[in-house]
Amino acid sequence: MKGYRIAAGCAALVTVAGPAFAQSNVTIYGAMDMFVGYAKGEHKDLTVLDSGGLEPSRIGFHGTEDLGNGLKALFRLESGIAVDTGGTVPPGVLFSRQSFVGLQGGFGTVTAGRQHSPGYWMSLLRYDALMGGPFSPVTALAAQGGMSIVSTGPGRANNSVNYNSPNWGGFTLSAMYGLGQESTINRNAGQFAGASLNYANGPLSVGYVFHRLDTSTVAAPIVDRQQREHMIGASYDFSVLKLIASYQTLDGEVSADGKLWNVGVRIPVGAAGNVQIGYAAYDSDARQSDSRSYALGYSHNLSKRTALYARVIRADNDDAVARSVFNGLAVPGGTTTLVGTGIRHSF
Repeated sequence: MKGYRIAAGCAALVTVAGPAFAQSNVTIYGAMDMFVGYAKGEHKDLTVLDSGGLEPSRIGFHGTEDLGNGLKALFRLESGIAVDTGGTVPPGVLFSRQSFVGLQGGFGTVTAGRQHSPGYWMSLLRYDALMGGPFSPVTALAAQGGMSIVSTGPGRANNSVNYNSPNWGGFTLSAMYGLGQESTINRNAGQFAGASLNYANGPLSVGYVFHRLDTSTVAAPIVDRQQREHMIGASYDFSVLKLIASYQTLDGEVSADGKLWNVGVRIPVGAAGNVQIGYAAYDSDARQSDSRSYALGYSHNLSKRTALYARVIRADNDDAVARSVFNGLAVPGGTTTLVGTGIRHSF
């Protein structure tokens, strides 16, 4: 009799929960990307097998529930994957790329959690010919220059609330506020505020981003380190090629103000191929601390989900700085080069 009551209770629970599940939709998505390559510095070189040469390797879960009257609940959990080791990126953090929940309706989308900043998408999808990753000149120099308008880890914010607007005749707005580390020792540590405005209509796209970030820590003595960043970007699709450019600045309580500009093109080759060319230059107010980087790539779609690619990137530095395209190889005033060919499969 006891077993019957348990079974009956489970059946009743399924009956009640069934309609709620029927209104929900959960999607598993991601990408697996691996490349084999060769990295060379002034005094060292090595063969590498690494992850994410064309697109970041990841697995994610995205879900929505229809609440009626045009309102939806949504969530996203996304984990970076090091395909070469099976670990997470960065190590030990499961959903490092995104972890948020929110509401979507005619007003736009409001979400809260760990999420991409307004500058992440602008720097990655819109105004970088190589669309981020280890072969992107602008990504390499922005990240190593301490900028948060970048498509890597610094381009995400913890404990943040974000608003994305609907499309208003080509205009889209994004605004975010991050509470930081939520510490009673230093309330300002890690606080973030940012906004972007973009216009895209036909072949033309133009955008602007602002970030303000407090890079101080909770450790004493407490010293506020608030940096400010601006970026403008533009692209125009001429059909035979797409021209892309951006310019961004860094100032505030930083070791040195910086300016970073980037120009690139994407050239379609037949129905399935694409050539990418990019150049970026980081100009620092510190003496002899400028860097330059340039890259060339080709990708070929075998299907809608699978692509082969080959890329090369090089960076060179002034005498007082050692920005690199591969960790551990750069020396002040030296150059680094990374060459790779790989495969990306998305799902």
